[in-house]
Amino acid sequence: MRTLLIAIATLALVATGCRVQASANANLNTGKKSGEEFEDEPPVKGEGEAEGPGEHALVGARHDLMLSPDKRTPVCSCLSVSLGGPADPAFKWSGAAPTIDAETQLVIAVSSEGIACPAAKPDSLGASYWGYKQAGDDVIVTIENARNGRPLTGGAIIPKPIGNGQVYVQPASKGVPYGRSLVAGEKSCKVGNPGPARKLGGPSGTQTEEEQDW
Repeated sequence: MRTLLIAIATLALVATGCRVQASANANLNTGKKSGEEFEDEPPVKGEGEAEGPGEHALVGARHDLMLSPDKRTPVCSCLSVSLGGPADPAFKWSGAAPTIDAETQLVIAVSSEGIACPAAKPDSLGASYWGYKQAGDDVIVTIENARNGRPLTGGAIIPKPIGNGQVYVQPASKGVPYGRSLVAGEKSCKVGNPGPARKLGGPSGTQTEEEQDW
């Protein structure tokens, strides 16, 4: 009798183990996670995530954007810059070009590739978009030195300046050689405001976008 009871208990344990393993395999195959795991955070919209049908992309850095190689003529110190709409031939997208609100948004792409820059350090990785801020009717785009461990950002969708406002480019700090004005005495590099003047919307005073934080 004792031997029979031991045999029954052993069979019960084996059956339980099989059910646990089968459940684990089912969860693995379907992608279902246990209650103790956390879902990944969704990608930040405006940084490579495609907008839905009829939606406009949000302002912010675009890691799917680069300046076309044939448009790399210096506009600012050590830096080529282009402004326009998503379909502008100056822009190269790694996927489908986004949809923007042409009345209130612009695309900007920047590159230091292939441009002689004596002020850059020998081991420089080039220029990278860092962020923007609105100052009155103007929009000021900031450029940083590309860094190891961070993806180089070739551009962004930014607010279109209001009225006669302009887009300016400037370096993030004194140690950044990219994005200074080619005109002596000017603090920022003026790059323009293509298209019809923006008449409506826009905050008053100064609004700053949070710089990229990796």
